[in-house]
Amino acid sequence: MNKNDMQSILKNLTEQKAPAAQIDLWPAIQSRIQMSQPTQSGMNTHSNSKLWPLKTAFILLTVILIGALILFLPQGRALAQEVLHFFYRGESNFMPGPTSMPLKWVEQTPGTAAGNLTLQPATPQPTPPGQGFEKYCGTANDPQCSVEAIREAVTFPVFALAKLPDGMYFAGATGSPDRVFLMYNTPNQAGTLLVYEEPFSGAESQLAWDVGADADIQSVQVGTVTAEYVKGWYDGNSNPPVWNNNSGGQMLRWVDQGILFNIYMIGTEPHLNRDELAALAATLTNGPVGLNGIPAVVTATPTQAAVQTIELHTIYPLTLAEAEKKVGTALLSPSLLPETLSFIGANYDEKTRVVEIIYIYIDPKQDPAISNPDSLLIKEQVVPEGSDCDLCGFLQGDGKQAKQDPLKLVSKDATIETVQIGDFTGKYVEGIGWRSWTDCCGFEWDPTPYRKRLRFRTNELAIEVWYDGFTLTKADIIAIAESLE
Repeated sequence: MNKNDMQSILKNLTEQKAPAAQIDLWPAIQSRIQMSQPTQSGMNTHSNSKLWPLKTAFILLTVILIGALILFLPQGRALAQEVLHFFYRGESNFMPGPTSMPLKWVEQTPGTAAGNLTLQPATPQPTPPGQGFEKYCGTANDPQCSVEAIREAVTFPVFALAKLPDGMYFAGATGSPDRVFLMYNTPNQAGTLLVYEEPFSGAESQLAWDVGADADIQSVQVGTVTAEYVKGWYDGNSNPPVWNNNSGGQMLRWVDQGILFNIYMIGTEPHLNRDELAALAATLTNGPVGLNGIPAVVTATPTQAAVQTIELHTIYPLTLAEAEKKVGTALLSPSLLPETLSFIGANYDEKTRVVEIIYIYIDPKQDPAISNPDSLLIKEQVVPEGSDCDLCGFLQGDGKQAKQDPLKLVSKDATIETVQIGDFTGKYVEGIGWRSWTDCCGFEWDPTPYRKRLRFRTNELAIEVWYDGFTLTKADIIAIAESLE
């Protein structure tokens, strides 16, 4: 019999001996208090003074016993849970702590796109505190252990999902002696579910999780306990990051059986609302989870990741000079870029006559396998006669219309801004774009400002500056467009 079985048996025995729903302590307490009252009207003041300390001690002891019993029973734990707060609204929507760090810009030679960074294998970094299992189980970005392996590595119970949402798989677990981390992914990386678990010490500092002043903190039931839920995230599109209620991120936090649970849902697949996420959280178990506790996908090693990075050159194999030869005219390239962006190459579409020039940043301090690179794509097209211009402005429509031209069409709800690029007028829009086809409404629009797009026309070329990432702002995108020569 293992430790979990013993705990379960003791819990069941406790419930059977003293069913919580049938316990009413007040009559017994009341009778005790009545028994402690004087029964003789002639008791003198001296006797009262002797008994008062005893009565006070008895009452205090009774209160302590009641509190202990309440916290021991499931209903008492649920009651105590309701007074816990897991999120704290800040005084503003700006992330506390970070300060604005200006970008360092580097002059470029127009027509000669040279990389600003030399991509080299990542330098091994010291293991951060609290991540003691990295050597065997990988990092939080690349967890590799099974559920059973991570359970063997810690002294507290680890809960996992025995049944996964459709389309999700278990990616792996990692952690340290005092906390564990489980990751669930979708094959197309459109959604990630992260589960953090650690023993709850009772300290308020362990509960504190800052959210923006406008965050909507909601209570929700996870099984028999009360959790708190927030939709939103600090958006790195601003510097410092600002709270965004529409970022697509969801957080759920609660304490049960001595464990502090944190669930983060990122992305759009599978689509889970607050109650569905809470229902999924309630299925977490410290029992067997079968194949759902074994990593289903082998993640890339650093060597494989380096190969994948090199493959970008096969997608964008052309130099600027070669691309100009293909299109038959001089192309524009930035004369000023943030130092974080490096030229990879260009490609040319014979059908649309669109040239794409790509710049990517991979942090040299990180393993390329876990880096989340920013990317800048500059598209250029000789303006054709007539209306067949892929890069000439944006159209707005609904999800069904998006099936015809998802790149040119944006949602009717998207905000298209008119901006000035030197002497030219352009259109600017934010939003990841069309995702997740639905039978009723076609594609759904994801407004997350991770993607920023600016389109404008010169006398000869239609141009789009397309950026994926949270580092550059709208002003930075316009500055890059204005530097094109």
